Amino acid sequence: MSLRHAKIVCTLGPATDDVKAIGDLIDAGMDVARLNYSHGTHADHARRLAAVREAGLARGKPIAVLQDLQGPKIRTGQGAPPQISDGATISLVAGSAGSVGNVGSSPSIAVDYPGLEADLHAGDMVRLDDGRIVLRVEKIDKGRVVCTVVQGGALRDRMGVTLPSRRVRLPALTEQDRRDLAHGLAIGVDYVALSFVKRADDIVTLREACRSAGRPTPIVAKIETPEAVDNLWEVVAAADAVMVARGDLGVELSPEQVPVVQKEIIGSCRLQQTPVIVATEMLQSMVESTRPTRAEASDVAAAVFEGADAVMLSAETATGKHPRDACAMMARIIDQAEGSRFYAPPPSEPGRSTREAIAHAACSIAREVGASVLVAFTETGTAPRLISKARPGVPIVAFASDEANLRPLALYWGVVPRLLPLPEIPDVDTLVTKVVETLLEQRLVARGDRVVMAFGAPVGWRAPTNAIRVVDVS
Repeated sequence: MSLRHAKIVCTLGPATDDVKAIGDLIDAGMDVARLNYSHGTHADHARRLAAVREAGLARGKPIAVLQDLQGPKIRTGQGAPPQISDGATISLVAGSAGSVGNVGSSPSIAVDYPGLEADLHAGDMVRLDDGRIVLRVEKIDKGRVVCTVVQGGALRDRMGVTLPSRRVRLPALTEQDRRDLAHGLAIGVDYVALSFVKRADDIVTLREACRSAGRPTPIVAKIETPEAVDNLWEVVAAADAVMVARGDLGVELSPEQVPVVQKEIIGSCRLQQTPVIVATEMLQSMVESTRPTRAEASDVAAAVFEGADAVMLSAETATGKHPRDACAMMARIIDQAEGSRFYAPPPSEPGRSTREAIAHAACSIAREVGASVLVAFTETGTAPRLISKARPGVPIVAFASDEANLRPLALYWGVVPRLLPLPEIPDVDTLVTKVVETLLEQRLVARGDRVVMAFGAPVGWRAPTNAIRVVDVS
């Protein structure tokens, strides 16, 4: 059996708003559907999640749903001038309404952030609209932040504002995020992504909120602030998965720094055996075009060669003109990269725990005996994750006993999630017989193949993975 190892995350939106469109994405290669709570209503997201479940069930493919919380996004208010030019003077004022300027005064831009003037100093850079407009703070004058326009352009209401993030006082989990989280957990998302993470405590706060709601849910930490980069090791350790969110990361960091930081994040996730998603503008030209640029194709391939567990499409599938084509192109680029004789995804290093040792041993045995498939059983997802990060050269078929435990596995590199409700199994031989029958029925193996199984002994779904068995399919 052959398959694509790196997974594809697709953002849903107006362009992919019904069962057919979402089914097309699944057919093209989508493994994880992202619901971006920065846009759309709760009703929109509930409808799209239901469509994902329906389309995935019809195809027999478990699709994980990732809720992406907005985070502490600061935006402009209303009433700003329509255009500002390079070299002009403009003021920032905390509030909901600015002004186009009066006689003897400079125009102003309202920023919906109380205490704005207290968090800015002369020499700071303020960026609007994902860095498209750049202002330099000259002085603080009676509550007004007087700036020089370094890079001007057209203004509009509700543009994003990026302040020096080290001074921003907003919590990582805002009140709006808490309302959105309650909705996401109620409709049954499989992952929750936290925006603008700065430190491990931010992830702990979100994890406690999920537990308090009675829905412990895996957390994806989005690395998009310099503080998160400074605290990278502890952030990766606290999260269940990590996203290289290059959009906001590239606003405060210079363009030449972002590829280096991406490499560091992927490396840290490899060492800590944590799945990592590379995101933002991967095939951006396909929002309009039916083909990506050569640079975009190379960007996707480079992430795959570096060892990313997943790559993500944003506007390409949420609002783009060719969502299915974009996903299919992403899948083809991954296939080509993984088919290269130079493709050698770096494995994680085994730790001291029994589970880590078993994962690496299972991969080594699978290579040595020429196994076609490596099988793992799980309730928590730990065994498939560790085996995935050890990067075996064969598909990992991960069996779980219920859908809730199964769907998150769709994010893991090389893992094929399969449902296998097992009654009480009296011994290993009975377990082996049941698994082989299932693999044959689903055409995951053929007679004459060899399978390596990692399981818990004594036999039982709740036993930690501590045993390996090689099985010849007859």
